Amino acid sequence: MQGAKVLVVDDSTSVRKVLERLLSTRGLVVSTSETAEQGLEAASRNTPNLVIADVVMPGMSGFELCQMLKLNKTTQGVPVILISGIINEGVVAQAQQAGAFDVVSKPFTPDDLFPKIERALHVVKQVTPAISKPTPSPTPPVFTPIQATTPVPPVSSPPSPVAVAPSQADPPTPPPLAPAPIPPTPQMAVAAQIHNQPLMEVLRPFLDKPEIESVLVINNMGKLLAWVGQTVDEPDLLATYLHTMLSISSVMGDKYHLSSIQSLNLEYLGKTLMVNRISAKSSLVLMLRGTGGTGVIRYLVLKQMPQLKAVLGD
Repeated sequence: MQGAKVLVVDDSTSVRKVLERLLSTRGLVVSTSETAEQGLEAASRNTPNLVIADVVMPGMSGFELCQMLKLNKTTQGVPVILISGIINEGVVAQAQQAGAFDVVSKPFTPDDLFPKIERALHVVKQVTPAISKPTPSPTPPVFTPIQATTPVPPVSSPPSPVAVAPSQADPPTPPPLAPAPIPPTPQMAVAAQIHNQPLMEVLRPFLDKPEIESVLVINNMGKLLAWVGQTVDEPDLLATYLHTMLSISSVMGDKYHLSSIQSLNLEYLGKTLMVNRISAKSSLVLMLRGTGGTGVIRYLVLKQMPQLKAVLGD
């Protein structure tokens, strides 16, 4: 255990401090993150030997953090121990499905925690040499040219073209017909409004998530700037509605001395609308299938936000 790197992810300052103190006494190198999103970034920058994460956190949950770590080739071998205030069959099943190594009940004692940490780090120690061992490059096959058994006759050069004077009786050759113009679809019309295609490229990674149906960008006047994904009925009207809701939410925030609105989630039967403020000038709108489990989507939004701001000049 000596010198192993442990990343603690918990939104509670007291829990982070307790774990940091306990683990440091065993010679572990401890780093902490307040949210799952920050923990994911920290693990990507400096791969730990073990992650200890709370299950219930604002934004992305511990289950979702574990899933994201297992999807990343750099961190997929890192064991994750989850901390939960409630441990039942449902929590254990979710932890197993997410790929967690083990679950610890909260509040915990050193006797609860350290045996599981030792087992997790022991598994890493056994697996690491096999993973880090370089795989020899396969020897490229040697191709032997096949000898022809029958001589191949030489290819005769084509005859030179002979100029033939056109007969006066022959009608003149009509010029080729230009292809009929393709009527623009709504997607093409929206794309045509965007002179810099980088915006469309920044939006496309959202469509890689099967739960995301459509992606829209609207400005602070309620005008639709971009739209990719499945067809949306009257997208310009939807942009106007969302702009109105954002305006009302901002007025309410000012009234009750809240900071400027950053996001708005609308859950319908089987659908979710996520609205995320890019800047004072524009907002990102995601139309999702189903409800709940939006932590991974929120992480993707945070990841793409700098590129969105750069492309839009915000």
